[in-house]
Amino acid sequence: MSHTWTAIDFETANHDRGSACAVGLVRVRDGAVVDRFTTLIRPPRQVDFFSRHNIAVHGITPADVADAPAWPEAHARIVEFADGDPLVAHNAAFDMGVLRQACEHTGLAHPAWEYTCTLALSRRTWTDLPDHKLPTVCAHIGHLVTHHHRADADAEAAASIMIAAMTRYGTSSLADLARAARLDLRRMEAARALPVQEALPVAVGPSAPARTTAAPFPASGEDRFSRWQRVAQTPLPEPSPNADPAGPLYGRTVCVSGDLASMDKPEVWRRVAEAGARPAKNVTRKTDVLVLGGHDGTGKTSKHRQAETYRERGQRIDLVTEAELLALLGMTTPGP
Repeated sequence: MSHTWTAIDFETANHDRGSACAVGLVRVRDGAVVDRFTTLIRPPRQVDFFSRHNIAVHGITPADVADAPAWPEAHARIVEFADGDPLVAHNAAFDMGVLRQACEHTGLAHPAWEYTCTLALSRRTWTDLPDHKLPTVCAHIGHLVTHHHRADADAEAAASIMIAAMTRYGTSSLADLARAARLDLRRMEAARALPVQEALPVAVGPSAPARTTAAPFPASGEDRFSRWQRVAQTPLPEPSPNADPAGPLYGRTVCVSGDLASMDKPEVWRRVAEAGARPAKNVTRKTDVLVLGGHDGTGKTSKHRQAETYRERGQRIDLVTEAELLALLGMTTPGP
């Protein structure tokens, strides 16, 4: 594997991972930074509203991205900058999800990417830290993060963590580091181009800068039965081996009842699996978290009723709202 790699960080406009609004890139060769690039991005049209929560985190507003390049142009620049080399990110599952989902929203093809995660690497390398958030790890290695949640600063921080880990292990390439730290290099497979109307359903409605909630599924053009078939045929992901054992969902079995406004069920499954939970399609004796979404009928869904039956028999099943799930996933904070 090449001794050259690119650290990457995205910021998003809202809960949808495809709503990229900024990217930072830092290219490293033989342990030294050789190039940098950052840009604001106009998110894909389907997911271009900015939530108040995300604005509070990174400070980017709709006005800031009005004249920014759209996702196809930004994606082309990312591909050109990385030049086929691996990507590095802190909590890489998020950033690779942004790459994948923004391309799905716009029907773009994307190349295969090899990547590794400095969050997982930090947990294996500096085990005595109180947590392994980006500022905590950077403080430990002596790198000052001056603008956390600014894409260029966070990409620089991820690069610094990787370089510090390489120094600690005495390695000079990602492949050597992966072997020394017993950390798997991961791969996101390439995807072909799709007509935009064939892209996966999106989680939000049209542009609305002050809007903080999304219209519920199904997406336009997909009826309820077609959506049910698609979801039923989607395989469940396995819990991530790199998830934080101290996370609130780690080791739990999570089922979703009804539809969520912020994402569809396959996306929920991906996210809870990344948090170390086991997603489930049905309520069983192993279920201990049920997310209560909306539904077309009145009253409670069959999954909700089944969960209450198990609760009456003494089984612990936490019933959580969509907002509470987002908080457990670290995507927002719950309201009053």
